[in-house]
Amino acid sequence: MPRKYRQTYRKMEDTNDIIDDVTVVDVYDIASDIGKECEKIIDLYGADAVTSLMPKVISALELLENLAVNNERENTELLELKSKISQLENDKIEKAEYRQKFEKELEAIEEQWRSESKELLALVSRLQEENRKLVKVQGTSQLPERISPTEIVNNSDMLQKLQLSLEKQRDEIRAKEKLLQEKCYDMEKMKTQVDRLTNSSRELRRKHKTLQNQVRTLCDERADFLVQLQDQQRDITALRQRLGLAQKENEDLAKSDVSYPSNKAVYDLDDPNRPRFTTAELKDILHERNELKARVSDLEDELETYRPKNAAESKFKLLKKVDIPSEPLTPVDEDAPVQGPLPYEPEDAPWKRSSESGIRKFFRKLFSESSSSGSSFPRRSLSTLTKMALSATDEPIPV
Repeated sequence: MPRKYRQTYRKMEDTNDIIDDVTVVDVYDIASDIGKECEKIIDLYGADAVTSLMPKVISALELLENLAVNNERENTELLELKSKISQLENDKIEKAEYRQKFEKELEAIEEQWRSESKELLALVSRLQEENRKLVKVQGTSQLPERISPTEIVNNSDMLQKLQLSLEKQRDEIRAKEKLLQEKCYDMEKMKTQVDRLTNSSRELRRKHKTLQNQVRTLCDERADFLVQLQDQQRDITALRQRLGLAQKENEDLAKSDVSYPSNKAVYDLDDPNRPRFTTAELKDILHERNELKARVSDLEDELETYRPKNAAESKFKLLKKVDIPSEPLTPVDEDAPVQGPLPYEPEDAPWKRSSESGIRKFFRKLFSESSSSGSSFPRRSLSTLTKMALSATDEPIPV
């Protein structure tokens, strides 16, 4: 392989390793860095400089976020499959070893059985030959001949040997059966151990997932704490600014030291409780109020003449609660359509939910903060954006 293609292949392998290690937290860290750079560009050249670029960046970050989520899920599945494959391979190796050992033992037993069976067949054939000879001898001679004691001894020795070989084979069969039972018991123990290991690995994976969730919640809490700390610092700076303004105003007032006459009152124009009417204006207002009350009583008398008794009593009770009507009352149509306020729409209505991703919420918050940067308060740090991105809730973010 040429050197150029070898280097390209190595770079591709390194890139694949890096992609396998990317997580959702890394994606949001990248988004935070991009947000900082965008803030710098907005401060230098304005928001129009990044308006056309941001949709492409957001789409790329959303795609990267989806790939990171799929990557984490595939990594967990890959680890589970690898553990299952290793377990199956170990089981296969153990079964192959046990089968090979068992086949060797069976071959040894069969070989021994063949040799013993050959010996027994040879013995049986010899005995049959002797029986034929005896039958032939018995048929030819009228008087039975006596068997020599040497043949009787040989036959008894042969029978003893046969009995001993049979006992020996029985003992060997019992030993093999016992060994086979021990092997079966070992196999059962190995199976229970494998089951225990699978359960422990499953429990460890579950604990790993819970630890990952705890890490994410800790990141969220850390971001919340940072946001609270920044809000407190911003409030402290605002209070310090107000304190400086108040001290400056006090110094200006102390320097001016204007003396007002004792027979005149000074009012603050921004005070909502300052006096606004003179005595003559108050008298006119009270006089107008009395005239309106008299007019209300006249209208009540007219309504009593035109309406039934029950309706007049109910209307009179209603009018007693009103001090000053804004316009003269008119007879109410009993068949008029009922009107009233529209029903209250809940905040968690399905049509009010937003389907935006965490990256879009992230940059929406970023531009909302950059647009409000002209105020006297300091700009909020991008840890707020990181917190919002990590939380990834479905609630809409106000712009």
